[in-house]
Amino acid sequence: MRDTRELAKPKAFMRKPLLGLALLLLSVGLAACSGGSNETAPDATATVTASAPAQSSSASPSAIASGSASPSPPASTPSGQHADAALIAAFKEQAQSDLSASELNKALDDKLAQASPETGDALVREMLAYYDRQLQDVQGKFEPEKVQQALQKLEWPPTEEQIGGIGDEQVRALVQDAMNGGYKLETTEGYYFPVVDYGKLKRADKQVTAAMKDYVALLAVESDQKSASDGGLVIELSEVASRAAQAEAYVAAHPDAPERGQAESLFATRYVPFLLMGLDNTPVFDFDTFKLDSQVKASLEKAVADYPGTVTAKLAQEFLAIVEKTGGAVYKKGKDGEQVAIPEVKAFYDGLEEHARQLLDEANPNK
Repeated sequence: MRDTRELAKPKAFMRKPLLGLALLLLSVGLAACSGGSNETAPDATATVTASAPAQSSSASPSAIASGSASPSPPASTPSGQHADAALIAAFKEQAQSDLSASELNKALDDKLAQASPETGDALVREMLAYYDRQLQDVQGKFEPEKVQQALQKLEWPPTEEQIGGIGDEQVRALVQDAMNGGYKLETTEGYYFPVVDYGKLKRADKQVTAAMKDYVALLAVESDQKSASDGGLVIELSEVASRAAQAEAYVAAHPDAPERGQAESLFATRYVPFLLMGLDNTPVFDFDTFKLDSQVKASLEKAVADYPGTVTAKLAQEFLAIVEKTGGAVYKKGKDGEQVAIPEVKAFYDGLEEHARQLLDEANPNK
């Protein structure tokens, strides 16, 4: 899955991103980080917190990072392993059939009630893989003009009552089926489309391991409140820092989890760049002077103080130290007032993802 984040460009500053990129940033990014049942997404977008909780997380990041979060329940006994394998095989077959998302969710609930926690993890992974496969097709059904026109008439976000009052029967059924199947509606630049509502999978929290419970919470943080839209942040930088620290803490708490790679990608390719580089319509620098915005600087200093000892804090501190050496400049102004890269800052930005991943590996060597 290609990386679709929209970071502040080193050579040109764009105020209005393309609609397609904005949609991919929101919906496809989350789908990528959910991963498949047997694969780790190569470039994902996902979330946990190292010393302060994010509002949507299942446990406080400090508890996760210290290992005091609820331990995973014991594995099933040998006598139950055959039954668990049969549950997984049966649900996988259902997930690859022509069942609707709503019907598949009902099947998931039925099988979770019979499963060990480890088998519950496998069942939820199959559900996530199903959403990955189906999301693009489901979104395509919302492209017709009559669907868009009907949704434009609703207040935002629409209530169930409003959706039930959509005049066109086909459009009403389409939207209701999506909602019943575990999706929710989002909008960007006047376009309406469904995304996976990962928070609805929290209903499985008591039937999966702590690692899967925390992973679903990571996904739900973003689907509950998207971090970016229309080429800019729609949450505060303090929340971006919290989400970065939350993803980092997931890695620390669950170093052997199959979803570790997705959490790392969320950290290194989404939240850390959002925090230190900004996006096209919410740059970290003042557009007139190209110097680090004073409020951004204060937010980064607060992140350093709020998450001591974390990679999140270390990266923020490194960036602040570089900018201090440049006299506060993130870029310099060219002859015609254009944005010109500063070598020290450019080198930091160019190597940011690799550096973030390296620091995570150093802090959590048990991969």
